[in-house]
Order: sequence, then C-alpha cells, then structure tokens
Amino acid sequence: MKLRSTVAASATAALAVGGLALMATPAQADLVTHCEGHGGDVTLPTPLAVPAGASCYLDGTVVQGDVTVGEGANLHIIEGEIEGEVTVEADGYLDSADSSIDGDVTNTGAYGTHLEGSDGAGVTATSAEGFDDGFVYVVDSAVSSVDSEAGGVYVVGSNISDGLAATGVEYADVVDSVLRGDLSVTGSESGGVLCDSEVIGSVAYTGGAGPVAVGAGEQDGFCASVNYVDGDLKVTGNSGGAYIDNNIVGGSLVTADNSPTAEIGDNNRVRGDIDTQEVALSTFDAEVADEFEEHEQGLAEEVEEKRSETVEEAMEAGPAF
Repeated sequence: MKLRSTVAASATAALAVGGLALMATPAQADLVTHCEGHGGDVTLPTPLAVPAGASCYLDGTVVQGDVTVGEGANLHIIEGEIEGEVTVEADGYLDSADSSIDGDVTNTGAYGTHLEGSDGAGVTATSAEGFDDGFVYVVDSAVSSVDSEAGGVYVVGSNISDGLAATGVEYADVVDSVLRGDLSVTGSESGGVLCDSEVIGSVAYTGGAGPVAVGAGEQDGFCASVNYVDGDLKVTGNSGGAYIDNNIVGGSLVTADNSPTAEIGDNNRVRGDIDTQEVALSTFDAEVADEFEEHEQGLAEEVEEKRSETVEEAMEAGPAF
C-alpha cells in the first residue's frame, strides 16, 4: 500500500554538477537563489525560489533559508534539507523524498504536496479561486501536524505529533499511522477511513457526504488489525454511510444523526460510555472498499507522473547554479 520511488534513484547518476562543492552564488542582489534545472550536493546560504512554471530537482542540497515554489512550478528534493519554511503557490507542486524540512509547509491552491520518507513541521493546505484543489500525501514520514481545507488528504505509515484537521476536503484517509493529538474530519465530500492506526487523542468524523469507515472491513481484508483511540470516537451527521468495527476506544463511542444509520460491529472495545444510534454491521460494501483503495492508487499514479515530469524538465534545463 506504500508508494516507493523509482524515478529519483535513476536520475541521481545524471546529477554530476561539475564537482561543485562551494556555496552557490545568489542569483540576484536580494540574496535569493533561483532554481530552474538541477542541483546537487551543495549548501545554499540563501532563500531559494522556483520561478513560476519552472521545474527544480535537488539531490543532496541544503537550503539555509525559506523556499518558495512559484505558480505552476515544481520542486523535487531528495536526500536534502530545507532549514526554513516552504510556500507552495497556486498550481505549484512540492515533492520531498528522504529529506527534512524544518519549517512549516504552506500550500494555497497548490497542485499538491508529497512527503515520502521525510521529516518536517506542519503542513497546511487551503484552496485558491480559479485553481483545482490539490492533495496532501504523506508516506512513511514524520510531521508535526496536517491542517487541510482543500483536496484529498492521505496519510500512510507516518507519525504526526500534533494531530490532523481536515475541513471541507475531498477525503481524509489515515492508514497504518500514529497520531498524537486529535483527528478531526469535517464536511468531507467523499468521507474518510481510519485503518490500522493509533490516535493518542480523540477522533471525530462530522457532516461528511461520503462513506466513513473506522476500523471496519477486517472480514473483507480491508484493515489488517485494530485501531486504538485514546479519547472519544464520534461519528455524527454523515450522509454517505458509516462503518465502525475493530476499535479499542479509551473514551466514549458516540454516533448520531447519520443517514443511513451507522453500522457498528461486535468487535469494538469501549472503556467509556456508548451513546449510539446504530444497526448491526453488514457485509462491508465492496464498492466502498474500492473507493477508499482508489484514493491512494490515484495519488500514487499522480505522484509518479508528476515526479517523472519534474525530474525530466529539470534535467533538460541544465544545472541550476
């Protein structure tokens, strides 16, 4: 279920930047290094900007300042470090593999953000008028928080130290991950799933239009093990169906005002109160399971295509500095 990169590894051999070992010269008097093309194992003592529409591929680069990915621009960084914050403008794309980002990542109308095997601070995503909502895709990474109001949110094999909040997103799926802090999903268009995960906080799915599955579906191979929720688990006001099973809940389990009525299985263990409107869990709908699987499959395809495109364009543009 986890995406693995093949593009970055194959491109690394082509990244010999003339044996460059000195710090890059700033491109402008305002001490911002512009990147259009590819760069290697150097330290940039300045902020970095990827110009609008350009592609930048960095392998082993350290940026000692903030990074801006311009409108319609692409940045792929592998085995590098960004010591400042990252701003991704409308239709921009950030792809970080095996890298660290010390500051927050802020997206406004971005095509997407993909963190794979990376460490970072918070990721925030909002929409922008005139641009399609993008995605936040966190794979095998450790970040402080995710706060999204746009597009799809998919977290797999990751650690989030200060919770996840998704409001008005397309969907919000958390799989095989650990969250310290609350998980809150409000008004999602295509629901969300919590599977094989641990939440050291409370979980709430509220007012969504799509299906919500919290630990359900083990009998159909959808989830391999139970969820653990330290606080309350609340599933309320959802209109796409709610399926709840195979959860250990340290607080209360609350379901209300879901249409159709929430389906709750026999394999929940709840330490606190149980306040539910419920019916027995039926056979997990294969169409619902397929919809959740398509979330990651679709993102994996988008990421591989965009990563290939970014690296190819950057290599064709030549050395960036």
